[in-house]
Order: sequence, then structure tokens, then C-alpha cells
Amino acid sequence: MAQGFKDIQVPEVKEDAGYETIFEKVKAAAGGETKSYLWYRNTVRDYAIKLNDDPSRLIRDEIQDSIDAEEHEDANKIRTYPVSGHMYIFEYKAKTAARLPYYDEFPLVYVIKATRTEFWGLNLHYMTPKKRAWVVKRLMEGRIDAPRSCFNKYLTRYVDGYYLDLAAAEWASAILLPIETFVRNNKGKPGQQSYPMEVVWDETNENFYDKIKARRVVRGYGKQKDRTMVNK
Repeated sequence: MAQGFKDIQVPEVKEDAGYETIFEKVKAAAGGETKSYLWYRNTVRDYAIKLNDDPSRLIRDEIQDSIDAEEHEDANKIRTYPVSGHMYIFEYKAKTAARLPYYDEFPLVYVIKATRTEFWGLNLHYMTPKKRAWVVKRLMEGRIDAPRSCFNKYLTRYVDGYYLDLAAAEWASAILLPIETFVRNNKGKPGQQSYPMEVVWDETNENFYDKIKARRVVRGYGKQKDRTMVNK
């Protein structure tokens, strides 16, 4: 089981090491050119091998990157709380895990509403990577358009540490990272067992066209202004 994000300490660095995250590596490989879904899938897969057994490494890498000199940082941000209109990766331990058929321990969530104690969002891991790409395209166009079954409520006290706030430019890579970790209660026995993501995808496909649709509203952090996306 991957270690929680809350215990990660930001190391003291005296000089810039030019650290590269997986997002920076993919961006460099693209060389500023427009690439196909297949190219992104293969490239991300090659760089993400080390995440298969330790999804939390993604957050550790981003924390390391955040202490680099500005010219070496990617556009992602480490946050202590979520706001609507942003997409996050975080570690989650469900309060009602024993009563759920399954849940994702490392969700990739586009948040649609947030308070101090809970938030609601679209977990893209409930869909196949190709369907994620279509939903992300709609988000970039200013529309939320996704299966109702992919939306969940999350309690902030059960988020294990930091939120990785993904820059929109990194969403195409993020949806292909192999970090979905579906688990279910082990029938009364201690611990949990893994749950096949293919089964989750099949269940989503059965009701794919029962959707939630809305205009995308992006909330700002601090003094940043909120903005409503214009439909295309």
C-alpha cells in the first residue's frame, strides 16, 4: 500500500537541481507539437511505470518540483484544500468503505462544488481513458458533460494529505496515468482487496448517457477571480 501524502516532508534544497516531473517529461517529449491520443497514451505509459506500485510518488515528485527554480517548475500546484472548477489527484480513505461496493484510493477528480468539510466531483477514473479524453475536451470547451455514476461526494477529513491541482495543460497526460486504485471491503476480514478497473468501466458504460450537464465555473484561489467558461 502506498504511503499517505500527509507524511511527506518538503526537503531543504540549497540550489536548484532541475527536477523533472512526469508532466515535464511528457511536455519535453512532445516538443511543442500537437500529438495524438495514441502518442500520449504510449509516452505516458513509458514514463509512468514506476507509479504502478506507488501512486503517491506522483505527489512526492511534484513537491520536489515545487522547490525548484521557477523556470524548472511545471504549472501544477500543491494545495491544502480544493475549489470548484479544478482537477485534482489526491489520496482518499473512504469513511464508509465497509458499506461501499468499491471506491478509488487515488482519484482523479474534477470538482464541481466544495465547502470546508466536503466536496463533490467527477472522478474520471470511472471511465476508460478514451472516454476520459472526450469528457476533458468538453471541460476545455466550458461544459461539464459526464455520466452521473462518475460523480461522488468526498469528505475533506478523509483526504490523506495534499491535493495536486493539475494545470489544464496537463490534463491530457493526467487522464492516462495508471494510478486508479479501486478497492473494496474484504468481506469482514482485515484490510481491503483490489477491485478490477475493467468492471468499474463496464458498469459506467451501461449508463454512460445518463449524464450531468452544466456550464463550467472556475473558482480562484486567494485573490484570483472566479470565471465562468464560455461555451464553444
